[in-house]
Amino acid sequence: MNTKILENLWLSKNEISIYLFLLNNWNTNISEISKKTWINRPSIYSTIPHMIESGLLIEVLKWKRKHYSAQNPKILKTYLEKIEQDFDFVYTELWDTYKKRKKRPILQSLEWKKWIKYIFADIVKTLKKWDVYHRYSSRKSIDKRWYLPENYKKIRDEKLLERFVITNDFLDKNLNLQKIRKESVIIPKKYDLFEDDILKIIYKNKVAIIDYNTDQGFIIENPIFANFERKLFKLLFQFLKK
Repeated sequence: MNTKILENLWLSKNEISIYLFLLNNWNTNISEISKKTWINRPSIYSTIPHMIESGLLIEVLKWKRKHYSAQNPKILKTYLEKIEQDFDFVYTELWDTYKKRKKRPILQSLEWKKWIKYIFADIVKTLKKWDVYHRYSSRKSIDKRWYLPENYKKIRDEKLLERFVITNDFLDKNLNLQKIRKESVIIPKKYDLFEDDILKIIYKNKVAIIDYNTDQGFIIENPIFANFERKLFKLLFQFLKK
């Protein structure tokens, strides 16, 4: 018999040996159990009360001496049911912990030009056809074309991606951006020059930030964080639109 299965029911090796022996040799005393199972008597004395309490054994008086007999193996099914109940409880705790972990942002730190290209590749890869992304473009020049992957514009246009952009007057005029996005608004110079050479893009459950000053980029993947950033973008967009 594969006793490993019984061990999975939280039975100790002593309990398994005693139970299997008594299943074949009913009404047996402790002396005989010890002799046949090679378990010392003190261990048997400490194990049997627990087995009686759990329903595995019953105690029988025979000629004023205590004998023990194994109960119906159906009792072991209750052990399995107990494990299932305990597992359901543990599973609930594990799932709650996992859900909390999912709420933690996943942060990717990317350096050098090739990894900034990766950010733009990830945008068109992540977004589905007709999806929308939101973009802050705070730049003071237009010589940043090197960061775009070769097929970026092709994929973007094939997917018919819609863009809402907050930018400055310089970029809006020089890049003719109206042809490649749905709508844009400008931060007036009286508020801020908005020429920090920083780009932020909010797409799906991600927020990408690119610092052209240091050729560094970051992708933060988290639905709560992305939705929060999207709300702020929309508020500012509507304000500037008015």
